[in-house]
Amino acid sequence: MMRTSFDFFSTPYSEIPTPGDQTANDSRRDLKDQRFVINLKNVLQIALEELGYVICRVQKLFLSCSIDQENKMATQKHSSKRRLWLTTAFLSGVAVILAACSTSETLPAPAAPAPIVECPTVSIPTPVSFDDLWNSSAHADEKNGKAGAFTHWDTTNPQEIPATCAQCHSRTGFLDFLGVDGTAPGVVDSPAKVGTRITCYVCHNEATLTLESVTFPSGKRIGRLGPEARCITCHQGRASTETVNDAIAKVVLPNDDTPSADLAFVNSHSISGATSFGTEVQGAYEYAGKSYRGRFMRGTEFFTCIRCHDQHSLQVNIEMCSECHTFDGKDAKNIRVNTTDFDGDGNTAEGAYYEIKQIDADLYAAIQAYARNVVRVPIAFNPDTHPYFFTDTNNNGVADSEEINSNNTYVNWTPRLLRAAYNHNYVSHDAGAFAHNSTYIIQVLYDSLSDIGGDTSRLSRP
Repeated sequence: MMRTSFDFFSTPYSEIPTPGDQTANDSRRDLKDQRFVINLKNVLQIALEELGYVICRVQKLFLSCSIDQENKMATQKHSSKRRLWLTTAFLSGVAVILAACSTSETLPAPAAPAPIVECPTVSIPTPVSFDDLWNSSAHADEKNGKAGAFTHWDTTNPQEIPATCAQCHSRTGFLDFLGVDGTAPGVVDSPAKVGTRITCYVCHNEATLTLESVTFPSGKRIGRLGPEARCITCHQGRASTETVNDAIAKVVLPNDDTPSADLAFVNSHSISGATSFGTEVQGAYEYAGKSYRGRFMRGTEFFTCIRCHDQHSLQVNIEMCSECHTFDGKDAKNIRVNTTDFDGDGNTAEGAYYEIKQIDADLYAAIQAYARNVVRVPIAFNPDTHPYFFTDTNNNGVADSEEINSNNTYVNWTPRLLRAAYNHNYVSHDAGAFAHNSTYIIQVLYDSLSDIGGDTSRLSRP
């Protein structure tokens, strides 16, 4: 049976999608679109055939179209008229069907364009090599005067670093101490030449890779250390409670307030590596009968040197402080975790650094008062020039430039004065004492102030 153009829209019932089925509705639309294209092709074919008949008639007038071709065209014209009528009817039906199939639903309005969001300006820091970081540190920067610990002997006579100092003030000395140079470890055999500094190999060599313990001046050994053992080896200090007691014991004196020229000042030296361990290594002077804080824990964790300091630049990673502490995020000196007013100034919001600074200032004032009133020889302190304590010849309370020289070194020590002065110098040379172990530091300062006759009535001892 011949199928007319209308048959393309005749669809068996089984092929009609179920209403409400979105997938079926999509299929029905696709089918209608396909049939519309087919019928459009038929219409175009009829139009072309009609155009051919017209062209032939024109040719007959001017070029005498053949009789056979004319008869064929006439027959096609008759057939074309019928198809033209059918096409017209078809297009009318399409219009009716499309109108009937259209829904009354209003198509959603096109979505509004997304707002334009301006991208933030991102600052990407320029990577800095380990070598550049190291060269900017106090271990290496001679150009800007930071590496004074390695250039101090450049102008001495002889120009060499004594064996007792070479361990931590020269490249060759530290390698000698480790035994990397083939000598016995744990001792420096000879003075070192000037002009060296700490280089990569000094800290990264076959000996430091397995270094996991440090024996402190007190004789106490701390083991199970990591890479921080390299730092502590030179920042453990050079004295302890035991060192001070031994110095006093060697001088036979009737009491703690008798001065003696034979009793010399004891220098704790670079002591920051000991502070964190508190009474475990007794880096500061601890008074008999008193209890002291041990290893300074943050929660349940002990922070090593390189947890807070960049091991190459030595700078403090201040951003890490903000992980636990609420402060301005700029200066760790403003951090405090205890609301006790230790220095008695009524300010419980200031950082631990300022609590310690005030108590240490009170101690220094008490030391000067004791020297004037008990020893009868005024004393002045300068933390930048060894041996730090000088005779205050004009009794103005300040170490003047003309007083800071080796010929004016303070020599009128009593046991009581020595103990207090040792702790004052200890705290003065550990710039990070407030962070390393604030509790331990406040304890030794409080006890020093109390022993030398200072006023502790407004203070609190942790």
